[in-house]
Amino acid sequence: MSVDLNQFLQTFFEESFEGLETMESGLLALDSQQPDPDTLHNVFRAAHSIKGGAGTFGLTAISDFTHRMETLLDRLRDGEQAVTAETVNALLAGVDCLRGMLEAIQAGREVDAEALQSAQARLDAQLGQGGQGGQGG
Repeated sequence: MSVDLNQFLQTFFEESFEGLETMESGLLALDSQQPDPDTLHNVFRAAHSIKGGAGTFGLTAISDFTHRMETLLDRLRDGEQAVTAETVNALLAGVDCLRGMLEAIQAGREVDAEALQSAQARLDAQLGQGGQGGQGG
């Protein structure tokens, strides 16, 4: 018996767009002086869900990109890295990039490689990995 994954893929897209809204509103509400742990956790959980769903459907570009965001969010949650305007802006750019990637895949279009590379570079800079494991641009 064959299972039609398209119905589940549509649910993944719907839940991912909801998750992106959760991430965006949470990031916009963050206070860099006293970041709310619950808000950070909610943003992290939304990213984690998107990453997991993307992995399930073989959407490697989305799961890999979201993993970067998740790593940065985990550092913020654990207090290993300060919440700064630059960090929040890099994460918001990541949310925009993810939204664009999801919309492109859902519509059967190519992902905007330039936007993806730019958003990855911003996240990598925040992760302190700007010159490691990749080419500069």
